[in-house]
Amino acid sequence: MKKYLYISNYFEPNESSLAQCEFKTFFNCDFEHYHLSDLDFHFQRSAFIKDRILLLCQGKNIEELVSQLEKRHMYYEDFKIVYYKNRITHLDYQTSLIHAQRLSDPIDGSTDLSHPKIIFAYTLIEDTYYFGILESNKKWNQYEYKPHSYSHSLPVRIARSAINIGAGIDEKIRIIDPCCGVGTVVLEGLSMGFKIIGSDINRDISYKARLNLEYFGYDPKLISRKDIYDIREYYDLSIIDVPYGVYHYIPKEIQLALIKQSISISRRCVAITHLDFSDEYKKTGLQIEKSCYYRKGNFYRYLTVLKG
Repeated sequence: MKKYLYISNYFEPNESSLAQCEFKTFFNCDFEHYHLSDLDFHFQRSAFIKDRILLLCQGKNIEELVSQLEKRHMYYEDFKIVYYKNRITHLDYQTSLIHAQRLSDPIDGSTDLSHPKIIFAYTLIEDTYYFGILESNKKWNQYEYKPHSYSHSLPVRIARSAINIGAGIDEKIRIIDPCCGVGTVVLEGLSMGFKIIGSDINRDISYKARLNLEYFGYDPKLISRKDIYDIREYYDLSIIDVPYGVYHYIPKEIQLALIKQSISISRRCVAITHLDFSDEYKKTGLQIEKSCYYRKGNFYRYLTVLKG
């Protein structure tokens, strides 16, 4: 069975609640910056999992790793070995280079330090060395800058986390964003491999959302102009960034009504609000599966996974 070392990070205090909630959704345990798991999934879905190492061997010292690598009879062309720095155990630069050279000895083929086809990484965490193939997560924010957006649009990392905490590791579900705005959640869902559509009651905004999808090569018809109350199909997950009245006041009662309607068209709903509606959810009989928040200064976005 394959085993992985997942490396995660977030900025405190703004992202801590969101990152920890997403991590627990994936791995069913409390957050760890360096987490060993046999779970294999599309980890690039997360904005907080920076890299992972597909482990080939581990041991108490470098010679143990070398011995295990010799038994593998490995051959790679244009490979590179790097030391992966971590916040737990420090290894000085010169020592890290010596270890990298030693680890390359059992691997047949050729090295390329400038343009490697494959990167091996080793790291020392507490008293154990880990060695494997480095897989990076560098494109999670590729749709951050869209042709059409607003200053109050949902940040990409929140959109991705909303999908993740709602879907977990199930990538076969059907998702809808019934108040999709300029399409941030839909775009991120598509990039993560989900079957997702969106709609918005506003003609101009839904048109701009379609232009955003088309710009990045997706079918613009995945977004339509539609009132949330006119949606008749049923979905596995709905994600609603509740309109809160940037340009005009939207009463709390209307915001809650939109959330309830979103729940009525899906098995599970992730509601994103600028107020903590926990008490209101309980009073109306809604089941809270999990909740977290993202903050920027004094502005909060609360994410709550709900079931009717």
